[in-house]
Amino acid sequence: MPHSLRGPRRSRSRSSESPASAPRDAAPLDAAPRDAAPRDAPPRPGGGPSHAEHGVHLAFGADPATSMVVSWITREPVVRPLARVVTGTAEAVREVGAGTRSYTDAVTGWEIYAHHALLDELAPDTEYTYEITYQTTAAGVVREVGRASFRTAPRGRAAFTFACFGDHGTDASDNPFGTPASSALVAGVERVDPLFTLVDGDLAYSNVSDVPPRAWADWFAMISTSAARRPWMPSVGNHETERGNGALGLAAYQTYFQPPDNGEEPYLAGLWYAFTVGGVRFVVLSGDDVCYQDAGRVYLHGYSSGRQTAWLERQLAEARADQAVDWIIVVLHQAAVSTAEFHNGADLGLREAWLPLFDQYGVDLVISGHEHHYERTHPLRGVVDGSATLTPRPVPGSVSVAGGGGGGTATLDTSAGTVHMLIGTGGSSTPSAGQLFDPPACRVVVGVREREPGQRQRSSIRAVEPAPWLAARFPEHPYAFAALTVDPGEPGGTTRIQVTVYDSADAVPVPFDTFTLARPRADAT
Repeated sequence: MPHSLRGPRRSRSRSSESPASAPRDAAPLDAAPRDAAPRDAPPRPGGGPSHAEHGVHLAFGADPATSMVVSWITREPVVRPLARVVTGTAEAVREVGAGTRSYTDAVTGWEIYAHHALLDELAPDTEYTYEITYQTTAAGVVREVGRASFRTAPRGRAAFTFACFGDHGTDASDNPFGTPASSALVAGVERVDPLFTLVDGDLAYSNVSDVPPRAWADWFAMISTSAARRPWMPSVGNHETERGNGALGLAAYQTYFQPPDNGEEPYLAGLWYAFTVGGVRFVVLSGDDVCYQDAGRVYLHGYSSGRQTAWLERQLAEARADQAVDWIIVVLHQAAVSTAEFHNGADLGLREAWLPLFDQYGVDLVISGHEHHYERTHPLRGVVDGSATLTPRPVPGSVSVAGGGGGGTATLDTSAGTVHMLIGTGGSSTPSAGQLFDPPACRVVVGVREREPGQRQRSSIRAVEPAPWLAARFPEHPYAFAALTVDPGEPGGTTRIQVTVYDSADAVPVPFDTFTLARPRADAT
């Protein structure tokens, strides 16, 4: 997968004529029909409307204040895929050629094409309209995909809101791994109007689908009302690994998405990355690399040979040394803590490899999925004395409550320790909310057994420990997402993040948990 897909670019006025010009009344991208991608036809001539495009989605470029990646998917190769960004009151149009990637699905033999156009040199905190067009292999035939708008991130410290959740699935009637709550969540996210959305793994559950490209197509169609208008920044989960699709089973994921570059060679590109919005550094990781659990179609433990961990330490050290960065938020699929009794559990591999780095560099918040319920911790730092499973230690005195009377709002001091928020509640048909230890405890994957003949995966070795780190959990809300609003504060003072967690079972989200993260600004130290 090439590190740069930047294509030719030129500017022209809207009045210029070109065979690829988009009409002023082009259909909105975020109102694309759900059947834009044929679900049953192979991507070959004679197999249906093979050029049907789908899956328009956005991602931040290297600098979210000045760059955006526009991506979409087709069922056959195309000619001159372009994105046009409209700028200024005169509606000048700048055309950006898209680079194309493809993969051949190992189950169906279908070849899928994804096109990525990097729009750069944009203005911070500015709304832009964009359009997509391409030519089919038939000379002169131009397809106009439509138009939509997005807003770039602010430059420097600023207030903004982002959303997060994991373990999504689709609402397709023949997909047993999602529910109607999967699509209701998309509508709920749009109601809170975040700048962007973090999706912490297990997106379409493609590797447990009989037709993996169809699961991806259904998922992209379902999220298009949101993802065509605001970036959806993914992390890779165990259900993105598809046996036979590339060396790591991640060729589909790496084809569909173009997140910021991580500087690695192509087979590792896009699997971990980082970006900064306002005073927040977001670090997105691939947990399979250090986790012991074998939960995908390819066992990936140790696949980067330590390169991801070395990259992570550099990112954390640079962020904490940067006087313009107040917050460090880590996003990954798997969990270091969980009170689920009959699900995946926590993973000792994460505690061994990454939690010491989170402690050393003062990571503020870790957002995880993998467990299909919602819970959060006290600020954590270090390990409970004598714990063979490296149980994270809650920091005394790091939580204050305003209001009292049982209805107060907790404020968590993340300069004292890292808060973990587990929110794998996107819509999966196997919620773990009704399968929690009572009283709270944690089941930890401490290793795996060798795979026996006939077994598809290595079975886990688990240990049970107390859960002194647990601050709150809400089993009555199996489907949820969180909206986090950053308040940069004043120079030399305190900065805060207000967290509101919404039940997303229905299209109208209902808040059920609120708390505040607080820490001194970097310029106060």
